[in-house]
Amino acid sequence: MHAQKIAVVCFSGTGVTRSYAEVVRGKLMRRGFGAELIDVTAFSSRAAAFPSRAYGGYIFGAPVYADFPPRPLHDWLSALAGGGRPCAVFVTYGGRTPGYAQYHLYALLTRAGFRVRLCAEFLGRHTFNLAGWNLMADRPNEADFAAAREFAVRVIERFDPSDSAVFSLQKPCGYDTGVEQWLNAPPPAQRRWGQPMRFRDCSLCGACEAECPVQAMDMLSGESDPAKCIECLHCLAVCPENALKTDERLGEFFPSFLKEWGLTEEILARKRSRIIAHGWQAPA
Repeated sequence: MHAQKIAVVCFSGTGVTRSYAEVVRGKLMRRGFGAELIDVTAFSSRAAAFPSRAYGGYIFGAPVYADFPPRPLHDWLSALAGGGRPCAVFVTYGGRTPGYAQYHLYALLTRAGFRVRLCAEFLGRHTFNLAGWNLMADRPNEADFAAAREFAVRVIERFDPSDSAVFSLQKPCGYDTGVEQWLNAPPPAQRRWGQPMRFRDCSLCGACEAECPVQAMDMLSGESDPAKCIECLHCLAVCPENALKTDERLGEFFPSFLKEWGLTEEILARKRSRIIAHGWQAPA
């Protein structure tokens, strides 16, 4: 296994998932493994041919957007050919719930011909913190990164050909209905609160348009296409002039969001990043 490289592949709108990917990659390298980070957030990065035979194993990391991984990642992964290579999955979420995202990636990668050997779920600041929220603002912390480093160690063990442990995830209740609704949801009829727009003059550097995962942002108009935008806020994260914002009503909705999901300070403080080494550990 030491002669083979491991690819750590991530989609990261606001940098949380990438921060975990970098920690995992660093731990792999300290253990003597070749490891490369492949960021597939920008549309152009997924348009290029993926080196599906260049690595001995893969680790895929993705954020959770309303119970599922980003739609463009779903479409991209569906076209890959795993060729029986081992892989692991981790998802990052902002405190509500990882939803169906972990199982969906597991199912998707299994259908693509990968052998999923391990999963994990890690906590991080919520995407909408860039829009005025304050959810898991101090995460990831050292305990979260420690879980990520342990995840990397377990990946090494599970990728070893001599490890005969069987790994499978139970399908969560409501998954079939949820995924059908998600995949067949029509484009929004009007602009949503989380879809960015420019609120002041900027230098038109083009970072927002070039980095958009779904080619939704137009730097000249300063608005995202509501039919394409997935509200990942990657454009806000990469704008060097902080010239973009979301509708202010999104920030005002934060207290209602906490109440709707029963997210008290005590509950949020108890949440921990964790490794899913056995299928029974995942919520069904």
